[in-house]
Amino acid sequence: MREAAQYYNEQLLKIVAYGLVVMVPVWLIFSNYSLLLFTVDWAGSENVINVLLNILMFVIFVRPLFSLYKRASVSEELEFKTMLKEFIWSIGPLLLMGLVFSVLVYGGIFAFYVPGILILPILFILPFMYSGTISIRKWIRNSVDFYINHFIQVWVQIILWASIVTLVWSGVLYVTSFLEMSYDAYNITRLVFSLLIFPFMVFSLSEKFLSMTGEVEEWAN
Repeated sequence: MREAAQYYNEQLLKIVAYGLVVMVPVWLIFSNYSLLLFTVDWAGSENVINVLLNILMFVIFVRPLFSLYKRASVSEELEFKTMLKEFIWSIGPLLLMGLVFSVLVYGGIFAFYVPGILILPILFILPFMYSGTISIRKWIRNSVDFYINHFIQVWVQIILWASIVTLVWSGVLYVTSFLEMSYDAYNITRLVFSLLIFPFMVFSLSEKFLSMTGEVEEWAN
């Protein structure tokens, strides 16, 4: 995580700009759908869908940050407008495939539990394997192959970051519990928290995935 923290600090202005220009508007859209889910009662399935919606946000936000990390790690610059272009060109395929795998995860969880849980990590891998120069079939095959070849490492990273985010967010809620927060204040706090920790998480995952014999970069090209 040391290198991730170093590059995070070096690229902080671009990260903040990306968060304000891209992440905030998209987050507001997804949050409206999440809010609607709290008004329905689908025997608990609305909670699973809400989790998958949040994972989808991860999927569509990752690619420009991953590219930023790769450039920074070799002392190259990535222009902010290039990040925006990459987001625009990648959001369609990532959202489409994210939805497909979300349906598979949903079906697997409610049918047999284990298949859905086993498929879930592929959602996190998809944006790291995406490239506009390869076919969707090869993209999916590369993602599945990477998952199979690094099954334990992938699960360690998912569990590690799920634990870190949960602990830090619990700490934030504990500190703010002494304040009388409205729903809007709660959402603003959650948004600021996401803008700060999400890019660092992506940088850390990028560092880890790229260290896995460089296969991520080879397969995405």
